[in-house]
Amino acid sequence: MKKNKKIYSCMDDYDPNSILIENALKEIKKISKKLRSYEYVSLSESYNRVIYENIKSKLKVPNYDNSAMDGYALNLKDLKNNNIFKVCGTSLAGSPFKKKLGIKECVKIMTGAVIPKGTNAVIMKEEIENLSKDKIKVLSKKVRVNQNIRFSGEDIQKNRIILKKDQIINSASMGLLASQGINKIKVYRNPKVSFFTSGDEVVQIDKKLPYGKVHDSNRYTLIGMLKKNNVSFIDLGHAKDNPKDIKKKFNEAIKKTDIVITTGGVSVGDADYIKDVVNNLGNINFWKVAVKPGRPLAFGKIKNTIFFGLPGNPVSVMVTFLLFVLPSIKLLSSEDHDLIFENALIKTNLRKRKGRAEFQRGILTIKNNKKYVHSVGEQGSGILSSMAKANCLIYLPVEQGAVKVDDYVKVLAFKNYI
Repeated sequence: MKKNKKIYSCMDDYDPNSILIENALKEIKKISKKLRSYEYVSLSESYNRVIYENIKSKLKVPNYDNSAMDGYALNLKDLKNNNIFKVCGTSLAGSPFKKKLGIKECVKIMTGAVIPKGTNAVIMKEEIENLSKDKIKVLSKKVRVNQNIRFSGEDIQKNRIILKKDQIINSASMGLLASQGINKIKVYRNPKVSFFTSGDEVVQIDKKLPYGKVHDSNRYTLIGMLKKNNVSFIDLGHAKDNPKDIKKKFNEAIKKTDIVITTGGVSVGDADYIKDVVNNLGNINFWKVAVKPGRPLAFGKIKNTIFFGLPGNPVSVMVTFLLFVLPSIKLLSSEDHDLIFENALIKTNLRKRKGRAEFQRGILTIKNNKKYVHSVGEQGSGILSSMAKANCLIYLPVEQGAVKVDDYVKVLAFKNYI
Protein backbone atom coordinates (compact mmCIF):
# COMPACT_ATOMS: atom_id res chain seq x y z
CA MET A 1 0.00 0.00 0.00
CA LYS A 2 1.39 3.44 -1.00
CA LYS A 3 2.20 5.73 1.93
CA ASN A 4 0.81 9.25 1.97
CA LYS A 5 3.46 11.90 1.43
CA LYS A 6 4.21 13.72 4.70
CA ILE A 7 3.22 17.38 4.78
CA TYR A 8 5.61 19.35 6.99
CA SER A 9 4.36 22.18 9.18
CA CYS A 10 5.88 24.83 11.46
CA MET A 11 5.55 22.36 14.33
CA ASP A 12 8.16 20.05 12.81
CA ASP A 13 11.77 20.62 13.87
CA TYR A 14 13.01 19.43 10.47
CA ASP A 15 11.53 20.19 7.06
CA PRO A 16 13.49 19.01 3.99
CA ASN A 17 11.81 21.74 1.90
CA SER A 18 13.25 24.57 3.99
CA ILE A 19 16.69 26.10 3.41
CA LEU A 20 19.29 27.06 5.99
CA ILE A 21 19.57 30.66 7.19
CA GLU A 22 23.03 31.08 5.67
CA ASN A 23 21.83 29.87 2.26
CA ALA A 24 18.80 32.15 2.41
CA LEU A 25 21.03 35.14 3.23
CA LYS A 26 23.41 34.24 0.42
CA GLU A 27 20.52 34.31 -2.07
CA ILE A 28 19.15 37.57 -0.65
CA LYS A 29 22.56 39.27 -0.77
CA LYS A 30 23.24 38.14 -4.34
CA ILE A 31 20.03 39.67 -5.66
CA SER A 32 20.26 42.80 -3.48
CA LYS A 33 23.78 43.60 -4.73
CA LYS A 34 22.67 43.35 -8.37
CA LEU A 35 19.92 45.92 -7.85
CA ARG A 36 22.08 48.62 -6.23
CA SER A 37 22.10 52.01 -7.98
CA TYR A 38 23.26 55.57 -7.30
CA GLU A 39 22.02 59.12 -6.99
CA TYR A 40 23.56 62.57 -6.52
CA VAL A 41 23.01 64.45 -3.27
CA SER A 42 24.12 67.87 -2.09
CA LEU A 43 26.90 68.10 0.47
CA SER A 44 24.48 69.19 3.20
CA GLU A 45 22.41 66.01 2.58
CA SER A 46 25.36 63.64 2.35
CA TYR A 47 25.94 62.82 6.04
CA ASN A 48 26.01 59.06 6.70
CA ARG A 49 25.56 58.22 3.01
CA VAL A 50 27.82 55.69 1.27
CA ILE A 51 30.12 56.87 -1.53
CA TYR A 52 29.44 55.18 -4.87
CA GLU A 53 32.87 55.78 -6.47
CA ASN A 54 36.26 57.22 -5.51
CA ILE A 55 36.29 61.01 -5.12
CA LYS A 56 39.37 62.90 -6.33
CA SER A 57 40.62 66.32 -5.22
CA LYS A 58 39.98 69.32 -7.47
CA LEU A 59 42.30 71.66 -5.57
CA LYS A 60 45.50 71.66 -3.58
CA VAL A 61 45.02 72.03 0.17
CA PRO A 62 46.13 74.52 1.22
CA ASN A 63 46.03 76.18 -2.19
CA TYR A 64 48.65 78.80 -1.23
CA ASP A 65 51.70 79.00 1.08
CA ASN A 66 50.53 80.31 4.46
CA SER A 67 51.66 80.97 7.99
CA ALA A 68 51.26 78.29 10.65
CA MET A 69 51.06 80.92 13.41
CA ASP A 70 50.97 84.61 14.31
CA GLY A 71 54.34 86.31 13.93
CA TYR A 72 56.57 88.11 11.44
CA ALA A 73 57.52 86.97 7.92
CA LEU A 74 61.05 87.82 6.78
CA ASN A 75 63.98 86.68 4.64
CA LEU A 76 66.62 84.82 6.67
CA LYS A 77 69.53 86.20 4.67
CA ASP A 78 68.74 89.63 6.18
CA LEU A 79 69.23 88.14 9.65
CA LYS A 80 72.95 87.51 9.14
CA ASN A 81 74.22 91.05 9.81
CA ASN A 82 71.90 92.20 12.59
CA ASN A 83 68.51 91.29 13.99
CA ILE A 84 66.64 94.60 13.64
CA PHE A 85 63.79 94.73 11.05
CA LYS A 86 61.38 97.36 9.80
CA VAL A 87 57.70 96.31 9.82
CA CYS A 88 56.20 97.36 6.45
CA GLY A 89 52.65 96.10 6.79
CA THR A 90 50.37 93.23 7.78
CA SER A 91 49.24 90.02 6.03
CA LEU A 92 45.83 88.86 7.27
CA ALA A 93 43.93 85.68 6.46
CA GLY A 94 41.94 86.62 3.39
CA SER A 95 43.79 89.93 2.95
CA PRO A 96 47.39 89.29 1.80
CA PHE A 97 50.30 91.75 1.82
CA LYS A 98 51.09 92.47 -1.87
CA LYS A 99 53.95 95.02 -1.80
CA LYS A 100 57.58 94.24 -2.56
CA LEU A 101 59.87 94.06 0.47
CA GLY A 102 63.27 95.68 0.69
CA ILE A 103 66.35 94.64 2.66
CA LYS A 104 65.82 94.29 6.43
CA GLU A 105 62.06 94.62 6.03
CA CYS A 106 59.43 92.24 7.37
CA VAL A 107 55.63 91.80 7.48
CA LYS A 108 53.44 91.18 10.49
CA ILE A 109 51.46 88.02 9.66
CA MET A 110 48.49 86.13 11.10
CA THR A 111 47.82 82.39 11.14
CA GLY A 112 46.55 81.22 7.75
CA ALA A 113 47.60 84.38 5.93
CA VAL A 114 49.49 84.26 2.60
CA ILE A 115 53.29 84.24 2.91
CA PRO A 116 54.54 87.51 1.32
CA LYS A 117 56.85 87.26 -1.69
CA GLY A 118 60.53 87.40 -0.83
CA THR A 119 60.12 85.90 2.67
CA ASN A 120 61.12 82.38 3.69
CA ALA A 121 60.41 82.08 7.43
CA VAL A 122 57.93 83.17 10.09
CA ILE A 123 59.22 84.18 13.52
CA MET A 124 56.73 83.65 16.36
CA LYS A 125 55.61 86.90 17.98
CA GLU A 126 56.85 85.50 21.31
CA GLU A 127 60.39 85.44 19.85
CA ILE A 128 60.61 89.13 18.95
CA GLU A 129 60.94 92.38 20.88
CA ASN A 130 58.94 95.44 19.80
CA LEU A 131 61.39 98.37 19.62
CA SER A 132 58.85 100.86 18.22
CA LYS A 133 55.62 100.94 16.23
CA ASP A 134 57.40 99.82 13.03
CA LYS A 135 60.60 98.17 14.32
CA ILE A 136 61.23 94.76 15.86
CA LYS A 137 64.22 92.85 17.16
CA VAL A 138 64.48 89.08 16.52
CA LEU A 139 65.40 87.32 19.77
CA SER A 140 65.53 83.74 18.55
CA LYS A 141 68.98 82.36 17.74
CA LYS A 142 67.71 79.21 15.99
CA VAL A 143 65.74 80.18 12.92
CA ARG A 144 65.61 77.93 9.87
CA VAL A 145 64.43 78.32 6.29
CA ASN A 146 60.66 77.63 5.86
CA GLN A 147 60.08 77.78 9.60
CA ASN A 148 56.35 77.96 10.48
CA ILE A 149 55.30 77.93 6.82
CA ARG A 150 52.58 75.58 5.49
CA PHE A 151 53.11 74.97 1.80
CA SER A 152 50.54 74.70 -0.99
CA GLY A 153 49.44 71.07 -1.39
CA GLU A 154 51.03 70.03 1.90
CA ASP A 155 47.76 68.38 3.00
CA ILE A 156 46.25 67.37 -0.36
CA GLN A 157 47.68 67.38 -3.86
CA LYS A 158 45.43 67.97 -6.86
CA ASN A 159 43.75 64.95 -8.54
CA ARG A 160 44.38 62.57 -5.62
CA ILE A 161 41.81 60.16 -4.17
CA ILE A 162 40.54 61.82 -0.99
CA LEU A 163 37.53 59.57 -0.23
CA LYS A 164 37.12 55.96 -1.35
CA LYS A 165 34.22 54.01 -2.78
CA ASP A 166 31.99 52.44 -0.07
CA GLN A 167 33.25 54.90 2.56
CA ILE A 168 30.56 56.38 4.81
CA ILE A 169 30.47 60.17 4.80
CA ASN A 170 30.94 61.63 8.29
CA SER A 171 31.44 65.14 9.64
CA ALA A 172 35.18 65.16 8.82
CA SER A 173 34.66 64.01 5.24
CA MET A 174 31.94 66.65 4.75
CA GLY A 175 34.48 69.28 5.77
CA LEU A 176 37.05 67.75 3.42
CA LEU A 177 34.62 67.87 0.50
CA ALA A 178 33.75 71.46 1.33
CA SER A 179 37.45 72.39 1.26
CA GLN A 180 37.47 71.12 -2.32
CA GLY A 181 34.39 73.06 -3.35
CA ILE A 182 32.53 69.80 -4.03
CA ASN A 183 28.77 70.13 -3.50
CA LYS A 184 27.35 67.19 -5.48
CA ILE A 185 28.30 63.70 -4.32
CA LYS A 186 27.54 60.40 -6.04
CA VAL A 187 26.22 58.01 -3.39
CA TYR A 188 24.39 54.69 -3.28
CA ARG A 189 20.67 55.34 -3.54
CA ASN A 190 18.76 54.61 -0.37
CA PRO A 191 16.04 52.05 -1.14
CA LYS A 192 12.37 52.85 -0.77
CA VAL A 193 10.27 50.14 0.86
CA SER A 194 6.55 49.46 0.60
CA PHE A 195 4.47 47.01 2.59
CA PHE A 196 0.97 45.73 3.09
CA THR A 197 -0.64 43.30 5.50
CA SER A 198 -3.11 40.63 4.45
CA GLY A 199 -5.80 38.34 5.82
CA ASP A 200 -9.59 38.59 6.21
CA GLU A 201 -9.14 38.02 9.94
CA VAL A 202 -7.32 41.36 10.29
CA VAL A 203 -9.17 44.49 11.45
CA GLN A 204 -7.73 48.02 11.53
CA ILE A 205 -7.12 49.51 14.97
CA ASP A 206 -9.79 52.23 14.61
CA LYS A 207 -12.51 49.60 14.05
CA LYS A 208 -14.46 47.57 16.59
CA LEU A 209 -12.99 44.10 16.97
CA PRO A 210 -15.53 41.34 16.15
CA TYR A 211 -15.21 37.89 17.67
CA GLY A 212 -12.66 35.78 15.78
CA LYS A 213 -10.77 38.79 14.38
CA VAL A 214 -7.45 40.44 15.30
CA HIS A 215 -6.17 43.99 15.11
CA ASP A 216 -3.50 44.79 12.51
CA SER A 217 -0.47 44.78 14.86
CA ASN A 218 1.95 43.73 12.10
CA ARG A 219 1.37 46.98 10.24
CA TYR A 220 2.58 49.07 13.17
CA THR A 221 5.42 46.71 14.01
CA LEU A 222 6.78 47.23 10.49
CA ILE A 223 6.31 51.01 10.67
CA GLY A 224 8.30 51.09 13.92
CA MET A 225 11.18 48.96 12.65
CA LEU A 226 11.44 50.87 9.36
CA LYS A 227 11.50 54.19 11.22
CA LYS A 228 14.09 52.90 13.71
CA ASN A 229 16.38 52.05 10.80
CA ASN A 230 15.75 55.36 8.95
CA VAL A 231 14.12 53.65 5.96
CA SER A 232 11.89 55.59 3.58
CA PHE A 233 8.63 53.66 3.14
CA ILE A 234 5.12 53.64 1.69
CA ASP A 235 2.33 52.05 3.71
CA LEU A 236 0.00 50.35 1.21
CA GLY A 237 -2.48 49.39 3.89
CA HIS A 238 -4.26 46.05 3.99
CA ALA A 239 -5.17 43.51 1.32
CA LYS A 240 -8.15 41.21 1.47
CA ASP A 241 -7.70 37.47 0.99
CA ASN A 242 -8.36 37.45 -2.73
CA PRO A 243 -5.87 37.35 -5.65
CA LYS A 244 -7.33 40.46 -7.36
CA ASP A 245 -6.79 42.75 -4.35
CA ILE A 246 -3.34 41.31 -3.66
CA LYS A 247 -2.25 41.75 -7.30
CA LYS A 248 -3.41 45.37 -7.25
CA LYS A 249 -1.21 46.05 -4.20
CA PHE A 250 1.82 44.42 -5.83
CA ASN A 251 1.40 46.41 -9.06
CA GLU A 252 1.35 49.62 -7.03
CA ALA A 253 4.43 48.55 -5.05
CA ILE A 254 6.63 47.67 -8.03
CA LYS A 255 5.97 51.07 -9.64
CA LYS A 256 7.15 53.01 -6.61
CA THR A 257 9.58 50.98 -4.49
CA ASP A 258 12.68 48.76 -4.45
CA ILE A 259 11.43 46.31 -1.83
CA VAL A 260 7.89 45.17 -1.07
CA ILE A 261 7.07 43.41 2.21
CA THR A 262 3.90 41.49 2.97
CA THR A 263 2.74 39.78 6.14
CA GLY A 264 0.61 36.64 6.10
CA GLY A 265 -0.55 34.69 3.08
CA VAL A 266 2.65 32.65 2.49
CA SER A 267 1.84 29.50 4.44
CA VAL A 268 -0.06 26.43 3.19
CA GLY A 269 -3.61 27.51 4.05
CA ASP A 270 -6.43 27.55 1.50
CA ALA A 271 -6.60 31.36 1.61
CA ASP A 272 -2.84 32.04 1.39
CA TYR A 273 -2.73 33.60 -2.07
CA ILE A 274 0.38 35.78 -1.97
CA LYS A 275 2.77 33.05 -3.09
CA ASP A 276 0.64 32.27 -6.18
CA VAL A 277 0.28 35.95 -7.14
CA VAL A 278 4.03 36.55 -6.87
CA ASN A 279 4.77 33.48 -8.98
CA ASN A 280 2.40 34.87 -11.60
CA LEU A 281 3.97 38.37 -11.61
CA GLY A 282 7.60 37.37 -11.02
CA ASN A 283 9.34 34.51 -9.27
CA ILE A 284 9.89 33.11 -5.78
CA ASN A 285 13.42 31.93 -4.96
CA PHE A 286 12.47 30.19 -1.72
CA TRP A 287 9.51 30.13 0.66
CA LYS A 288 10.65 28.16 3.68
CA VAL A 289 13.65 28.75 5.96
CA ALA A 290 14.87 26.40 8.69
CA VAL A 291 14.26 28.90 11.48
CA LYS A 292 11.88 29.24 14.42
CA PRO A 293 9.97 31.48 14.50
CA GLY A 294 9.59 32.38 10.84
CA ARG A 295 9.73 29.22 8.74
CA PRO A 296 7.12 30.27 6.14
CA LEU A 297 9.25 33.11 4.73
CA ALA A 298 9.00 33.80 0.99
CA PHE A 299 11.65 35.65 -0.99
CA GLY A 300 11.69 36.54 -4.67
CA LYS A 301 11.62 39.31 -7.24
CA ILE A 302 8.91 41.03 -9.29
CA LYS A 303 10.63 42.86 -12.16
CA ASN A 304 13.23 44.99 -10.33
CA THR A 305 11.49 44.94 -6.96
CA ILE A 306 12.61 42.55 -4.22
CA PHE A 307 9.79 40.67 -2.50
CA PHE A 308 9.70 39.48 1.12
CA GLY A 309 6.65 37.55 2.23
CA LEU A 310 6.81 37.45 6.03
CA PRO A 311 4.69 35.09 8.13
CA GLY A 312 1.49 36.34 9.72
CA ASN A 313 2.42 35.73 13.36
CA PRO A 314 3.59 38.98 15.05
CA VAL A 315 6.83 37.62 16.57
CA SER A 316 7.75 35.90 13.30
CA VAL A 317 7.33 39.23 11.49
CA MET A 318 9.86 40.93 13.78
CA VAL A 319 12.39 38.09 13.71
CA THR A 320 12.31 37.61 9.92
CA PHE A 321 12.50 41.38 9.34
CA LEU A 322 15.67 41.54 11.45
CA LEU A 323 17.31 38.45 9.99
CA PHE A 324 16.45 38.82 6.30
CA VAL A 325 14.78 42.10 5.30
CA LEU A 326 17.09 44.51 7.11
CA PRO A 327 20.31 43.07 5.59
CA SER A 328 18.75 43.50 2.12
CA ILE A 329 17.81 47.13 2.83
CA LYS A 330 21.33 47.85 4.11
CA LEU A 331 22.93 46.13 1.11
CA LEU A 332 20.94 48.17 -1.39
CA SER A 333 22.40 51.34 0.10
CA SER A 334 25.81 49.61 0.55
CA GLU A 335 25.76 50.02 4.33
CA ASP A 336 27.24 47.51 6.75
CA HIS A 337 24.63 44.74 6.70
CA ASP A 338 25.99 42.17 9.15
CA LEU A 339 23.98 41.86 12.36
CA ILE A 340 26.04 42.19 15.54
CA PHE A 341 25.85 39.16 17.84
CA GLU A 342 27.33 39.10 21.35
CA ASN A 343 28.33 36.27 23.69
CA ALA A 344 26.48 35.92 27.00
CA LEU A 345 26.07 33.38 29.80
CA ILE A 346 22.61 31.82 29.86
CA LYS A 347 20.88 31.85 33.27
CA THR A 348 17.90 29.64 32.38
CA ASN A 349 17.70 26.18 30.82
CA LEU A 350 16.40 26.25 27.24
CA ARG A 351 14.60 23.45 25.45
CA LYS A 352 15.52 22.87 21.82
CA ARG A 353 15.73 20.03 19.32
CA LYS A 354 18.20 19.80 16.49
CA GLY A 355 16.97 20.39 12.94
CA ARG A 356 16.43 24.12 12.64
CA ALA A 357 17.81 27.34 14.09
CA GLU A 358 15.85 29.07 16.82
CA PHE A 359 15.73 32.66 18.02
CA GLN A 360 14.27 32.74 21.50
CA ARG A 361 13.33 35.96 23.26
CA GLY A 362 15.53 36.92 26.18
CA ILE A 363 16.58 39.68 28.56
CA LEU A 364 20.24 40.69 28.37
CA THR A 365 21.94 42.21 31.44
CA ILE A 366 25.49 43.30 32.27
CA LYS A 367 27.03 42.80 35.71
CA ASN A 368 30.70 43.37 36.57
CA ASN A 369 31.47 43.70 32.83
CA LYS A 370 29.98 40.25 32.14
CA LYS A 371 26.92 39.69 29.96
CA TYR A 372 24.10 37.45 31.13
CA VAL A 373 20.85 36.46 29.45
CA HIS A 374 17.70 34.68 30.58
CA SER A 375 14.57 33.62 28.75
CA VAL A 376 11.38 35.69 28.97
CA GLY A 377 9.48 32.41 29.24
CA GLU A 378 6.79 31.41 26.74
CA GLN A 379 8.19 31.40 23.17
CA GLY A 380 5.08 31.03 20.98
CA SER A 381 5.29 32.94 17.68
CA GLY A 382 1.97 34.67 18.33
CA ILE A 383 2.91 36.04 21.75
CA LEU A 384 3.81 39.64 20.91
CA SER A 385 4.01 40.63 24.59
CA SER A 386 7.14 38.47 24.89
CA MET A 387 8.89 40.71 22.33
CA ALA A 388 7.86 43.78 24.31
CA LYS A 389 9.39 42.27 27.47
CA ALA A 390 12.58 41.10 25.72
CA ASN A 391 15.62 43.18 24.77
CA CYS A 392 17.40 40.53 22.70
CA LEU A 393 17.10 37.31 20.74
CA ILE A 394 19.00 34.21 21.86
CA TYR A 395 20.44 32.45 18.81
CA LEU A 396 20.47 28.64 18.89
CA PRO A 397 22.01 27.11 15.71
CA VAL A 398 20.57 24.19 13.71
CA GLU A 399 22.76 21.57 15.40
CA GLN A 400 22.25 22.98 18.88
CA GLY A 401 20.30 20.85 21.32
CA ALA A 402 19.06 21.81 24.79
CA VAL A 403 20.97 24.58 26.57
CA LYS A 404 21.91 24.44 30.26
CA VAL A 405 22.49 27.22 32.77
CA ASP A 406 25.96 28.86 32.42
CA ASP A 407 26.43 27.72 28.82
CA TYR A 408 27.58 30.48 26.49
CA VAL A 409 25.10 31.54 23.80
CA LYS A 410 25.02 34.22 21.11
CA VAL A 411 22.52 37.05 21.49
CA LEU A 412 21.26 39.77 19.16
CA ALA A 413 20.51 42.93 21.17
CA PHE A 414 17.45 44.93 20.07
CA LYS A 415 18.88 48.37 20.89
CA ASN A 416 20.40 48.85 17.43
CA TYR A 417 17.50 47.53 15.37
CA ILE A 418 14.08 47.73 17.09
